[in-house]
Amino acid sequence: MAGRRLTNPAGSSNDLRGDVLRVLGVLKVATADQIQRIASPHLTYRHTTKATASERKTARTASHAGALSDLRKHGLAENGGTTRAGSRCAT
Repeated sequence: MAGRRLTNPAGSSNDLRGDVLRVLGVLKVATADQIQRIASPHLTYRHTTKATASERKTARTASHAGALSDLRKHGLAENGGTTRAGSRCAT
């Protein structure tokens, strides 16, 4: 397993985990999409070449979703249910 991060298996950086914690510190509950839109609004228009809106959203929020996953592993965030639209929330 050369090169694999043991403490952060989703490969998130300190900056991304910091984004997640800053947003959750204010909102208490947020989806990966909301965290990305608040912490990195300049990335909202990335991945416009993807075929569907779902693929664009998944590609755009992948890094913050990975950061949430790593924070869950350390007990700093947890799943808080789903929105009406079916997006998973973190708390």
